[in-house]
Amino acid sequence: MNIQLDDVVAQFIWYLLPFVRLAGFVMVAPIFSTGFVPRRVRVGLSVMLALIVMPNLTPDMSFDPVSLEGVIMLIQQMIIGIALGFVMQIIFAAIVNAGQLVGMQMGLGFAQMMDPTSGVTVPVIGQFYNLMGVLLFLAMNGHLVLIQVLVDSFSILPVAAGGLPNSSLINIAYFGSWIFSGAVMIALPAIISLLMISVVMGVVTKSTPQMNIFAVGFAITIIAGFIIILVTLSTAFPQMARLFGEGFAFMREMLIHG
Repeated sequence: MNIQLDDVVAQFIWYLLPFVRLAGFVMVAPIFSTGFVPRRVRVGLSVMLALIVMPNLTPDMSFDPVSLEGVIMLIQQMIIGIALGFVMQIIFAAIVNAGQLVGMQMGLGFAQMMDPTSGVTVPVIGQFYNLMGVLLFLAMNGHLVLIQVLVDSFSILPVAAGGLPNSSLINIAYFGSWIFSGAVMIALPAIISLLMISVVMGVVTKSTPQMNIFAVGFAITIIAGFIIILVTLSTAFPQMARLFGEGFAFMREMLIHG
């Protein structure tokens, strides 16, 4: 069997398009894009996924990566991968925001720590909620669902079909509202409980003005806050699972309907 060099080069050039989409996804998607995942692992994962996807694609040998059209196609594929990964990042941002709301209500809004998954400083309670969200995400096999949605994207939105329409990018911006509404859904039971404690402390202060509410109330609020977080985790987990489901559904809808 004779293998022509031109055929090998053409196959490699066509391989770039799915690889770029996959690399953009791995670069942004939660779990895969975290700081504790080495870059070599991310690149290796992108290469492995591209090799798995390639047999199901119909090659278009007219693709020229050094032409203007080729560069535009590469950018389009990169945007598709980044958009898919960014959707789930919005969900995790909502979980962190929920922890921040609870922490501020407890009086721990000033307590900050480094988040190893994003590389930025977040409130301690937000980091706790984020870790719980990551564990739930892995327990639900969410990372496998992410890969499945990404692989399905090549059949829903083929490589040579162009990039995402402008309506999809606008819908992603609207989907960002889940950062706030989702955070309220997760943190609402804890916020209401802590608000009731604050009301009780206000009544106690009114009835006994000589009590130093700042010395007593602060410790009571923190201790009660941790107990409330422990109790309300049973209601927070279903809300997190619902947010993950909303994210997966939006990713598929974005690919199908734009």
